[in-house]
Parts: sequence; structure tokens; C-alpha cells
Amino acid sequence: MTVVDERAIALAALENFPVEVRRVTRAAHSFNTIYRVETARGTYALRVGPTLRIHTAGTAAAEAEWQRALVADGFAVPDVVLTSSGEPMVTVEGRTCVLFTWVHGRLMRPRLGPSRARLLGRLMARLHDHPVRRDFDVLHADKVLYWLVPDRLADVPAHGKVLTEARDNAQELIDQLWAGGEPQLIHGDLTAANVIEAPGAGPVPIDFQDLVIGFPEQDISFTLASFGRRDDREAMHQAFRAGYSEIRPWPDVSDTVMQGLIIARGLHQLNITLALADGPLPQDYLDYHGAKAKTWLQG
Repeated sequence: MTVVDERAIALAALENFPVEVRRVTRAAHSFNTIYRVETARGTYALRVGPTLRIHTAGTAAAEAEWQRALVADGFAVPDVVLTSSGEPMVTVEGRTCVLFTWVHGRLMRPRLGPSRARLLGRLMARLHDHPVRRDFDVLHADKVLYWLVPDRLADVPAHGKVLTEARDNAQELIDQLWAGGEPQLIHGDLTAANVIEAPGAGPVPIDFQDLVIGFPEQDISFTLASFGRRDDREAMHQAFRAGYSEIRPWPDVSDTVMQGLIIARGLHQLNITLALADGPLPQDYLDYHGAKAKTWLQG
């Protein structure tokens, strides 16, 4: 699909929302495409999803309900704009489209360091403390690979065996975690790439689309995994933990289990990348994940 065709989908989607559109510009493209929408009442972000579905059908509704509840409770998060008929999204040519209020500010990622990792920890802890129902139709993070795509780990040249062995070992740790306690709704991707530093509002979490039912330990591991290639990752871990602990107690989880959850996250991200790739992935990327899995297994 061309950019022009996708823009036509965006314009068609906007006809379903109670906004007077003045200008629509393409703001970002990754798994989804984001359009900046200027209206008579302000600025919005329209998310146009792909035709490929890696989440459950109920994800957008759960995302909207949680974000609207957070807004109602005073959290600085993007609000979800309902359609004229009161729905949280509209589907155009198989593409799920959701309209959010625009958050003015800058992404945290380019300026990420220990001080901001501490803020990220505080932010996650606040989200974990927010009461929300748990019976949403969303994915459950009870598997290493929980997105709705095929398992491609065994297909990785030179590393397939070690990656699948790491997957199986990490699954045992996840099974142990899920055997006790009560899972809850978690953000599922609270990294510096999904936080905007907004003047007057502080760090604002965005992109709740990957929300899942899981445990705080898993949500934490997803963020810690995002520090993996940094030379200062240990300082980042400590700063994140310190910030989290300022708001609520750090989960009672051993370093062994947390490292296993971090490995599981890396495998999860590798697999979705394999599933979505149009061609071979860079060998150094595959070697990195293979070496990391091997080191963990040998530890």
C-alpha cells in the first residue's frame, strides 16, 4: 500500500470522529502509522494499524478503557477520542484506527540516562498501582512468545537450537511465576521510546497497544531488556529500581528469575522481528541474540 492509499484510509477514518479536520500530516511509521491531525479544537494523533493482527480483537477497547480511566484519575496520558457513535476505534479496509489527544513534548529516548531511568521506574510503579479490571479480551503473557505470530526462532541460521533451548528454559520460569499470585493489566512496552517528556506534565506514557495481562515482574523485565545494549545498563537497572521503589515495593523476585524474564523478552522481540521481516535480518543482530541466549544458558 502506498503512502497516498494509507492517507486515504486515515481521512476516511476521521470522518467517523466528532472533529473538524483542518490538516492531516504523516508523523511516524513503524508497526502502525501515526498521523498528526490539526482540528478546530486542537491537535490529535490518529493511529492507523496494519492489516496484520498480532493482538486480540479486544485490545483497542481495553486500551481505550484503561487510558480513559487514567485520565479520569488525573494521570497525564493521551486520552482516547470516541467515534461519533461512541466506539473507541473504527475499522477501514481492515485497518483499525484510533484517535488520541496529541501530547506536546519530546521523546525521552534521545536523552535517556540514569536520571531518566529513575523517572521511568516511578512512572511504571504508578501504573502498576492503578486499579483496573482484569477481564479484558487481551493477550496473556503466560508464554515467552505471546503475540499472534508463528514461532520462527528455530529458523535462525546457526542459532536456532540455542534460541529454542533458551525459549524452553525461560518458559519454565514464566510457568513458575504464573503458578502463584494474581496477574494484572500491564503496559507491556514502557520503554523510553514510548514516553514523552511534556512541559508541565513530566513523563507521559504513550502507546498502550501492547498491553497484556501479566505480572509486574514481567513489565519490569520488558523495560530492563530495553537497556540491554547500553554500556551503563547496570546503572540504568539500579536507577530504574530506585525510582520504582519510591512509589511501591520492588517485586520479590530473584536475580535468576529476572534475568530469565529479560531473556524471554529478547526472544519475544526477536521472534516478532523475524515474523514481520520482508527478507533476511542483519547477521550481527541474529548473532547478538544467539550469543546472549547461549551465555544465559551456560550461566
